Amino acid sequence: MAGGLERVYGTEEDKVNCSFYIKIGACRYENKCQRIHSIPPISQTILFKHMYQNSAMEVAIATGNPVSQQGIEEALEKFENFYEDVFIKLAEFGEIEDLIVCENIGDHLVGNVYVKFTSEDFAETCFNQLQNLSYENRPLQMEYSPVLDFSSAKCKQYIEGTCQRGGACNYLHLKKISTKFKKSLFKQMYEEHPEYREIKKKSESKRQVQSQFHIQIYIRYIISYKNKKKKKENKEKEKKSKKKKDSSQSGSRQNSKERQKMIDDWNETGIQNVSQAQKLQYGNNMPAPVYTPRVNLKTSPELMQLQIQLNALKVQLAALKG
Repeated sequence: MAGGLERVYGTEEDKVNCSFYIKIGACRYENKCQRIHSIPPISQTILFKHMYQNSAMEVAIATGNPVSQQGIEEALEKFENFYEDVFIKLAEFGEIEDLIVCENIGDHLVGNVYVKFTSEDFAETCFNQLQNLSYENRPLQMEYSPVLDFSSAKCKQYIEGTCQRGGACNYLHLKKISTKFKKSLFKQMYEEHPEYREIKKKSESKRQVQSQFHIQIYIRYIISYKNKKKKKENKEKEKKSKKKKDSSQSGSRQNSKERQKMIDDWNETGIQNVSQAQKLQYGNNMPAPVYTPRVNLKTSPELMQLQIQLNALKVQLAALKG
């Protein structure tokens, strides 16, 4: 049951939670959505709703209308000034992992700014410090966002240049910014806050130690498992060997007893005593027994009687001849 809930959570099969809100941190139905928008109590990502104000030129660019080169340059300059201002300010509260701004013009996405810090502690500090503050005379609308991986929130068709919905798309269309400019801001952040690198090094070192520890535990577990398995196999082999040996000895003892009984019967009666079980065992290949009666020639009355009869016959034979 629990595994099934985990499988469908945040997907279109989830009939309880809004999949769009989980992926993007915003839903076009907003409060009217029939599914739940679960705002996390804390997160690495903070959403600033409608923080960026698009100019008419930027709206034209977002909707795909033709714009002059000068208009594009002016829009880019305006955006870069905003991006730098916000980035440097937010970097005061903690190390930034990424900062993105939406180009969408839908009511639930227009002007949205997402900042992802490298830790929840940095995000919490930022969230608490900016409470009840304004940007360009407009109050900041902040909330923790469930989005931790922007790759699933971005519109892949927009990245490929094939999105037909334009600025009305419900997936994120990010405002473009040069890689060089963005790298310069990160460099400035680390120059002004060198402690972030130290924290990062310590965090990476800690993760490496934890990773090595987990690897050692895993190796020990594998070794222990193999040893237990080997011991179990050896015990089973010993058990089978012992059982086979006992069975062999039992059969040997039983055959010896039977043979001894046969010998005793032969010695007492001089007649082979063969049981039905032996006949079934040997069938037509029954070995011929060796009959060796124990007889005392000097004291046996039967032999003495035979000797007297023989002597009488000899006397009669001699008389007939004479």
